[in-house]
Amino acid sequence: MKFNRDAAFSLEKDLRAGRSILLFGPRQTGKTTLIKDVCAKFHGCLEYPLQLPSVRTQLESDPEILRREVAAAKGAGPSLVFIDEIQKVPALMDLLQYLLDEKKIILIATGSSARKLRRGHTNWLPGRVRVERLHPLTWKESGLVGAAGHDAALFEDRLLYGGLPGILAQDRAQRAENLRSYAALYLEEEIRQEAVVRRLPPFSRFLQLAALESGSSPNMSKLAGEVGVSHTTIREYYQILEDSLIIHRLNSWGKGRSAVLRKAKYYFFDLGVRNAAAGIGHDRGLLTLQKGVLFEHHVILEAIASLENRARLSYWRNKSGREVDLVIEAAGEVTAVEIKATARPGDFDFAGLAAFSREEKCDRAYLVCQVERPQRFEHAVALPWQQLPSLWK
Repeated sequence: MKFNRDAAFSLEKDLRAGRSILLFGPRQTGKTTLIKDVCAKFHGCLEYPLQLPSVRTQLESDPEILRREVAAAKGAGPSLVFIDEIQKVPALMDLLQYLLDEKKIILIATGSSARKLRRGHTNWLPGRVRVERLHPLTWKESGLVGAAGHDAALFEDRLLYGGLPGILAQDRAQRAENLRSYAALYLEEEIRQEAVVRRLPPFSRFLQLAALESGSSPNMSKLAGEVGVSHTTIREYYQILEDSLIIHRLNSWGKGRSAVLRKAKYYFFDLGVRNAAAGIGHDRGLLTLQKGVLFEHHVILEAIASLENRARLSYWRNKSGREVDLVIEAAGEVTAVEIKATARPGDFDFAGLAAFSREEKCDRAYLVCQVERPQRFEHAVALPWQQLPSLWK
């Protein structure tokens, strides 16, 4: 099964205009497939898949190979260069800067972790490339919503198995097995091989607990006690997950000191990976046990994928404990979004939105839920989740 990615058009347009791109995204989000499809529309492309040990070792020992091959390439203009998993050889960045400055290349590169580049104070090619991020499939890309409505069975599948394109193309037995392998592969390749932490077992335990806590503001001290490390180490672990693109951080809304001091919320980048890493599996009984948690993730991840570079996203909580799951700031407007899995909302579901509207600037307020059609309540509109993308079109 092949999925059409919305990013394909903009990537091709940028490359034809001579703009270079650095595309980050977690493993198996389809970065390589997407770029190969885009590059196939151009005449000639020099590819360097750094996940292959032979290619990586060759360029580590002699980065000038890339420059010489670019010089030998025939063509009237700059050569198109595709580097896959660029974080594996950070030393290439200075050479790439030279080639970009000399207009010898147009670069499109992928990365599945910003950690190694950040830790090494690597040249990020400022002003020379645009940094983009590829997420798991959006609702539109996976066919979950569209002109014909939405597929209820696919909706449940997304809550259980997430939106990684390679996973959704498999049958359910294969999906579950490969998602279980995802966390193990992450621990082996990203954590053990790169020697990110001294002891893998505590980090492995932390990863499971962080997955269970996904969507919350974790109690660092409590986690530290359960894992058997210091709370400072737990914070470092969360930074590792963030740098390796496994989690998204959602900060508290507001500009005051109290907002800054509130703890961030963390969301795993994909529900299927979250369920596997947490050790809770993908059985349909999970839809009953954790429907609210899964549904909130489902909506938050879609908003992040769609609005990451277009709006400021945060959550809100006041001193009384009233909370709004998502605050969207864009073009000078503030939209408050509460997320509930209910199909029959009542006034109590709007308590957080009502408090936010009283205490803060609020241009629009919505309860995203499972109603069939929009409903107007006193403090907000109850909106079918499938219509969420209409808020930012």
